[in-house]
Formats: sequence, structure tokens, C-alpha cells
Amino acid sequence: MSELERLIDLEASADAARVTLAERELSRSRGVAWSGMTPEHQVPCPPETLRKRAQARLAARQAWRAGADGAFVTAVGRCQAAARQAFTTAERARAGASREEPAEWRLQVLDELSAQARALAAGVRQARRALTP
Repeated sequence: MSELERLIDLEASADAARVTLAERELSRSRGVAWSGMTPEHQVPCPPETLRKRAQARLAARQAWRAGADGAFVTAVGRCQAAARQAFTTAERARAGASREEPAEWRLQVLDELSAQARALAAGVRQARRALTP
């Protein structure tokens, strides 16, 4: 499912919630009510309107991602992912040491840890580049 399709689904869900809330308010005003105080009956938005809203939302997201803040946050997210992977690998190395895994296994785990450290450093460099004009 593409990002646009997910946004269309979100818009449709929000519209359905709006209609449900409006119907609930309308049912509360049935019976005795002051003239002119009854809420209007809400109808669901047509699919084309939902698509246009989703496209506008997607364009705003893409513009943000292309900007300095978006690039910085994306790079920091990559740093976080690399750090999580490194933590998991280090825990695996510690557990392997307690199980007395052989040196070849330990070297392989250290190679993985080195690759994750490089990914973390690359994320930091990307974040720094995002901050420079």
C-alpha cells in the first residue's frame, strides 16, 4: 500500500468519524429543540474530495521531508535504528561470551557491530549535513 493510499484511508476514517459524531449530535436534538438550533445532517465526502485532501497532505509531508528539518529528523531516525541494532548485537555478543562461543563466532558478531557503528556514524554525518545551509 502506497503512502497516498494510506493517507486516503486515514481521510476516509476521519470523515466517517465526523459523520458519526454529527449523526450522534443530530439524534440528541430530536424531539423538543429550539428552531434553528438543530445541527445540519452531514453526508460523507465524495471520494474525489478525500483523494484531494490526501494528496495535499502528502505534498505537505514531502515538502517537509525535503527541507532541513525533515532531513535532520530522518537522519536521526537512522541513527536510532543503527543504535538499536548495535545494542541487540552487543547483547547477543555478551550472551555468546557467557555460552563460551568460539572466537570465529565472536569475530563475526564484532564485524556486525562494526557495520552498525558505521551506519550510526553515517547517520550522524547526514544529520550534520542537514544542519548546514
